[in-house]
Amino acid sequence: MNVRGVLSFVVVLLFGAPAPAAEFGFSGMHVQGMKPAIAEALGMKKDEGVLVRDVMLGGPADKAGVQRGDLIVEFDGVKIDTFKRLVGVVTKTKPAQRVELRVRRAEGEEKLNMTLGLKPPSWEVATGSVIAFSEIGITLAAVTPKIRKRFEIRWGSLGVLVTLVDPAFVNRMLLRRGDMIVQINQKPVWLPQQIRDAYDEAKSAGRKQLLMLVERTSGFEFMMLPVK
Repeated sequence: MNVRGVLSFVVVLLFGAPAPAAEFGFSGMHVQGMKPAIAEALGMKKDEGVLVRDVMLGGPADKAGVQRGDLIVEFDGVKIDTFKRLVGVVTKTKPAQRVELRVRRAEGEEKLNMTLGLKPPSWEVATGSVIAFSEIGITLAAVTPKIRKRFEIRWGSLGVLVTLVDPAFVNRMLLRRGDMIVQINQKPVWLPQQIRDAYDEAKSAGRKQLLMLVERTSGFEFMMLPVK
């Protein structure tokens, strides 16, 4: 693997894409390095710092007040001039460690305090799993890195992917191919088996529906999942 490949792999572990557990602290940020054209657009003399593309809702960075568009110029006392520099600093941290960030925004610079955490289980999906619900005509898949790339699922979108809706059920099913089931009865889900278990439990209890929170291109929406 070349240097660029190694860096890409480290950053996947670092900032939240599904991957094997890491010992260093989890921040829940999606970042990218600077380029001369970006620096020029921002009126900067040098292309230094790392831009925050996205922030995981409820994650350490979000709780610390990090925002999309922030330019990280210092992390845990180290000046961040390059993407590689940030990777090197973060991979030396530990969960529960408190770090200080200095970020640059349109309004000026801000100092933020962030307590790093452990990567949530929903970010750890590395092995593919698929379940077909023949009763209601849908097929669900866990979102592995391969599935995320294939379906062009945005960073930070977590849940179980609807990969197929049986044509025989289309007129009776609110779900569509490409939908992401984020919650079942207010509980986060990231594995098809979690939905299967909730479905079977509801069926045993005589309940006719489950409440789903679904993410699609138009946004989030609550829907009912019928229990046959």
